[in-house]
Amino acid sequence: MMITWTHDNRKIAWPPSFEQKVEIFYQRVLGWQLHIADLISNGGKPMSHEHNIADISSVPHSGFAVLQICLSYFEMVAQYQRKKPKTTDSEDFKAGVHAVFPALSKGNQADVDAFLAMLYKNARCGLYHSSMTRNGVGLGQPGHGIAMAFIPSHKQLVIDPHVLPKALKKHLASYRDELLDPNNKELRQKFEAMFDKDNGL
Repeated sequence: MMITWTHDNRKIAWPPSFEQKVEIFYQRVLGWQLHIADLISNGGKPMSHEHNIADISSVPHSGFAVLQICLSYFEMVAQYQRKKPKTTDSEDFKAGVHAVFPALSKGNQADVDAFLAMLYKNARCGLYHSSMTRNGVGLGQPGHGIAMAFIPSHKQLVIDPHVLPKALKKHLASYRDELLDPNNKELRQKFEAMFDKDNGL
């Protein structure tokens, strides 16, 4: 059985070492989620052990499918970094958005709260429960490499499905690097506790 796009469970001693847990987590999220979203939206090379594999084209009109794939990342990463023992889905989601976009902590708090509420209720919950975003959320290109732009005066949230997967891939790589640093003891402990729970260890 494949446990990542590149790892076969028969070739990994179980339970895995801490470093193997990080690698399994990283390759699962990258190869089965974020890189897939990036390929759908932007095209490129699929994850493969073949050296001469051809590029694939982006899929037209795939923006909402990309959001379906990407928006679960925020809640997931917050669970692996959880700061409180008991949290709601909404709290986890919003904490995850803060983890990926730390500059939010410097913004106007009322606008940030409104942005997070709309992203959670009208984007995440709309897609999860109704397979479509709700009022005020749409696709577009804010420009300047920005994944999302919130316009408080119009109560509108614009999400760029071409930029969002790349922003999440960048965060995932940074999180992996932090986990592999032995100095980040608390971060490593929280990650391992969640990984072990998710994998029945």
